Amino acid sequence: MIRIAVCDDDRNDRENVCGFLREYLKDRGLEAEVRSFDHPDTLITECEEYRPHIYILDIVMPMVTGIEAARELRWNQPEAQIIFATSESSYALESFDVNPINYIMKPVDKDKLFATLDLAMSRVKEEDEASLTVKIKGGYKTLRTREIMYVDYRNHVVSYHLSKGEEVQTPTLRIGFSEYIDDNLSQDDFVRCHESVAVNIAAIDKLTKTSITLRNKEEVPVSKSRYAEVAERYLDYRL
Repeated sequence: MIRIAVCDDDRNDRENVCGFLREYLKDRGLEAEVRSFDHPDTLITECEEYRPHIYILDIVMPMVTGIEAARELRWNQPEAQIIFATSESSYALESFDVNPINYIMKPVDKDKLFATLDLAMSRVKEEDEASLTVKIKGGYKTLRTREIMYVDYRNHVVSYHLSKGEEVQTPTLRIGFSEYIDDNLSQDDFVRCHESVAVNIAAIDKLTKTSITLRNKEEVPVSKSRYAEVAERYLDYRL
């Protein structure tokens, strides 16, 4: 399901945009989860896990501007669609730093918002729908790619470590880790960071020469021989 976040410290403006969103979704026959926020700090913190496909942001807000919030969000979600809705035209040039799809002046015009949402929807990659099916003891289990933090290999068993702490294991394998990865993991989504560990690139929060901190705060090792490849793939994804 598509996820949308609205952030505006002005209650009336926030409710107005959310009302337009409900009307838009009904008109287009779409389903989406919509969350609203009254402060950019809350938005940034909660969206580390919520990870919206589309953001609609005010710019002039307390402590952190919408553009500053967008920079933070863009670092963690380079594929997200960002729409600015603001009463200040003076930030238009600066906003290009975060590659928004539109800059709408308040009061928000419904038709302009609907047209912008049509464009955002056409660009959304539904990462929630990306999945893989894993053979487990007694059958098979389908996992959403975005929930997989990393995969490791021990005693001829591959374990999938998920965002909420769950662990899904394969039966004992007759093949090595390299062959298993080649056959079962998307090379676009995962990178091998250690002889026995592969991480979901989208789950990386911090990378050093010896370790990776993941979105769920777990850490996994990075071997010296694989650091350069991991760094290149990570920066390609982020930037």
